Amino acid sequence: MRKEETDVSDLPVLDLGVDPKQRGIVHGSTMAAQIRDNLETYFARFEAAGARRPAVCSEGERWADFIAKDNPEYAEEMAGIAEGAGLSITDIAVLNARYEITYCVFSSEAKAASSPQEGMEQEGCTLFGLMPQATLSGNCMIGQNWDWLEKLRGHTLIKRVRRSAGRGQGKPDYVGFTEAGIVGCKMGVNAAGIGLCVAGLVTSRDGANGLRKPFHVRCAEILDAWRFDKALEPVVQTDRTCSTNFLIGHAEGEIINIEATPDYCSFLYPDDDLITHSNHLVCERRIASEFERIAPHSLYRAHRLRRLLKPHAGRIDVTLLKKALTDHFSKPASICRHPDPLLVEPKRVITVASIAIDLNERVLYATDGQPCQSEFQAFPLYTQAAATSAA
Repeated sequence: MRKEETDVSDLPVLDLGVDPKQRGIVHGSTMAAQIRDNLETYFARFEAAGARRPAVCSEGERWADFIAKDNPEYAEEMAGIAEGAGLSITDIAVLNARYEITYCVFSSEAKAASSPQEGMEQEGCTLFGLMPQATLSGNCMIGQNWDWLEKLRGHTLIKRVRRSAGRGQGKPDYVGFTEAGIVGCKMGVNAAGIGLCVAGLVTSRDGANGLRKPFHVRCAEILDAWRFDKALEPVVQTDRTCSTNFLIGHAEGEIINIEATPDYCSFLYPDDDLITHSNHLVCERRIASEFERIAPHSLYRAHRLRRLLKPHAGRIDVTLLKKALTDHFSKPASICRHPDPLLVEPKRVITVASIAIDLNERVLYATDGQPCQSEFQAFPLYTQAAATSAA
């Protein structure tokens, strides 16, 4: 396993193999500086919302123990990252459970210090899914702008993992995008043609269920699946600590968007071969959506992206997607997100990466930063030779 030497990109690429501990060691040693920076970025973000480092570290310990029991392979890769980066397993658990820790610390120490509007905004993403009839290539595609903390720019990576001898043997290979120090890829596609994109949601029930399978572990398990039904299981089989939107697609032309709140799941499907989503609940009515109270821009981003794409149905390609994802209506709170100077620095959000995934070709396209400032780079799961051997 080694750092990729041939890709021309600002995004680091790690080619990794079947052993989870060794994957983690390579990840940790290669990205040690970025992992340490990410840890400090999240400590500062928690502090800005009223949660101090000791409380966050205490939560990290609890989540490290939970993950070790819930998904031992994931925990083993976390341990490798810790070893490679020279950090504690608690530090790495803070990163891998940072989505859940947000709500756990807010529900105790931070709740008294700040209102939900002060601290609970999560990733403010804009997602899309395109059925084969909507694309120029006839391939199924999904993607998004991933909007999150400005300081994460330059602290992300591409993981390309080879771990199976062929279809159905072991877990599938995959290529995905993640933050330095986090095992699970939030966006990616595997050898079976199953792809994933995600977005944050906020409800009043977030944090109430205590420790459940973490969001990033669920992401990893989705890309572990050879079959589409098995890719849905990590989302729907258990309740959740906090709310998340999962967009899951398959190369054979299937896309399901799941609004997963702590206790419920609601499902949306493409309409006229296209689906878009942002960060507020669209079809779930059993619990109130809170994200739009914190960040009203969620109310127009998905609808605007749909209007930008729909007239081009049947002709949509990566070039057209990039143009739509660069939209600056109501900047800085636009589809292409820019930092808001009215917010304190630890809370400033940008489009850290723009992602488009061709599920049939098993290619992930990603920018390093806002799509208005960065070009899409192609990260195929396989070279042609590797694809032949894996078929």
